[in-house]
Amino acid sequence: MKSFFKIILQYYLKYITKLVLFIHQPIVIAVAGSTNKTFARDEIKKILLASGKSVRANPRNFNTEIGLPLAILNIRSGYNSYRDWLPVIAAAFAAIFQKNFPEYLVLELGVSRRGDMKYLLSIVNPKISVITDITQRYLEAFSDMDGLVGEYAYLVKNTKKDGVVILNYDNFRVRVLSEKAKARVEYFGKGAGAVWKISEITKTEKGQMIKVEHQNKIQNYSSARFGEHHAYALTAALAAEEALEK
Repeated sequence: MKSFFKIILQYYLKYITKLVLFIHQPIVIAVAGSTNKTFARDEIKKILLASGKSVRANPRNFNTEIGLPLAILNIRSGYNSYRDWLPVIAAAFAAIFQKNFPEYLVLELGVSRRGDMKYLLSIVNPKISVITDITQRYLEAFSDMDGLVGEYAYLVKNTKKDGVVILNYDNFRVRVLSEKAKARVEYFGKGAGAVWKISEITKTEKGQMIKVEHQNKIQNYSSARFGEHHAYALTAALAAEEALEK
């Protein structure tokens, strides 16, 4: 019974969400990868909010077949309680009529088994897609790395032609996904081929200073967080911001 209810709920939320997206036509920015996608999502959201844009992003780990629609509709989950799902189902229908829908959706897409990306992209149609990393994380659900890479290749291939695919240049599996792209491709990372290049990371008392090189110009950015992965998230977000302006 629980599995049957989940399937009904899943498709109910899917088609409500597709209707809401059709009505409001937000620009969708998809963020995916084995690691660092949450930090990249948060950086993109922060930059867009700072520039005065209206933005909505996934809360917590709402990035699956049920969590993604809940994130887009901005409603809570009923988790494991049938009773708690009843008001959620009503709220989903009411979301069709919600006002002040955001102009931008920054959506983390989670992949843990074959076919996940295809299902998520049956709900959303990203104009900008960011892939942060591909590692052996979640590999247990796939027969080999090619199966896992294929999920991200599907995202690259199905990004809107007038959009931009933003890839981590320093991860070879991510970099070669450019061959699947119909949209324009940009790279971020430390490698020489990165359009948004991390040229230096310096620790400070309050975090770190990140030096980013782009189009022969160097800009310094301060971060209150430590770690190279935050520099990668920042450069991915900068690339996404510029892509939206073109």
